[in-house]
Amino acid sequence: MAQLTYMDVKTLAQEPSMEVRGMLASKIAAEYRYSRFTKSEEAVAVDIFRVLLKDATATIRASIAEQLAHCPDMPHDIIWSLANDATQVAAPVLEFSSVLTEDDLISIVRSTREVIKLCAVARRESISEALSGCLIEKANSMVLQNLFRNRGAYISADQLLEAWDVIAIDETLIETLVHRGGLPLSIAEKLYNVASDEVKFSLSKQYHLASPILDKAANDSREWTVLGLAPSVDSLNPRNDDQVEDLVDELYVNGRLTHSLLVRALCAGNMGIFECGMAKLADVPRINARILLTEASGLGIDAIYKAAAMPEGFFEAIKVLLRISLEETEFGRTQRADFRKRVIERIYVEKHNRTVENMEYLLSIIGGKITAPANVH
Repeated sequence: MAQLTYMDVKTLAQEPSMEVRGMLASKIAAEYRYSRFTKSEEAVAVDIFRVLLKDATATIRASIAEQLAHCPDMPHDIIWSLANDATQVAAPVLEFSSVLTEDDLISIVRSTREVIKLCAVARRESISEALSGCLIEKANSMVLQNLFRNRGAYISADQLLEAWDVIAIDETLIETLVHRGGLPLSIAEKLYNVASDEVKFSLSKQYHLASPILDKAANDSREWTVLGLAPSVDSLNPRNDDQVEDLVDELYVNGRLTHSLLVRALCAGNMGIFECGMAKLADVPRINARILLTEASGLGIDAIYKAAAMPEGFFEAIKVLLRISLEETEFGRTQRADFRKRVIERIYVEKHNRTVENMEYLLSIIGGKITAPANVH
């Protein structure tokens, strides 16, 4: 496009066909991108872009943005306008434009909830810790996935901990972080606790995790298998009730009726295993255990919890979870398909995740199969 003049600005602005205007605008933007204009022609092109940004359709603005996103010398006001435009216009500029400053990007991230725009920022070639922090604050799994896949993004261990509530319940995010590599050992161990068996193997190879962790994982797998085989207790079907008691007796005799198994049973809504197990460990009849666990004042659960020698630091969390689980299972009479989802929602709504010690850990069990910490045995 030789000899671009100010007359072209007027012609383009007055062209009645939007299709023709779009083609011309896209061509001018491409010519500008690949530096095919003289300095005077570049100035005319910039004027054309400013005219089009005021009255062109979003489709035309998007075609311009696709080209100008790769122009490092484009005036800031044009790029800023495009970056704050409709999603289809803004996305390429947010992802590729070097004209946008870090302050620009932080401002845009903080002011929008549009996931596509946030993902575009998360894919930028280089992302500072401050900008990563703003993206992490959005607590959106799709945004986090784009950020974690970006090896040009600086992400600190503290920031990963801030996003842990989202990471711990999303297998895709866990796998993305593992494949990212270069994680602090403390984060690798936390990931190991919530990862699938395949991802656990990858983590153990990458970070040489200690064998006690691997042994604990094997035990966890056995415990979840036990819970998967355990029949649901139905008060109208005494035979199932007997099966639960037989299973608990067998586990006890073989030394496998562990505190962590009972915690997992409660997290999974298996009230029968929890009730029978507590009775066995506290050495009281099951009917007595049921009375103590459902007694309204809370003194009952305090007594049986201590008698069963359950971990002290988890008492308040288990007490809250027991109350919610009893309500969600109609005191053990039903087993909802969405039990875990309902319990998680109630814990967050009632803000127990913020106020009750170790509730975050129980939430991670409810959301997926994970390894118990050292003080739950």
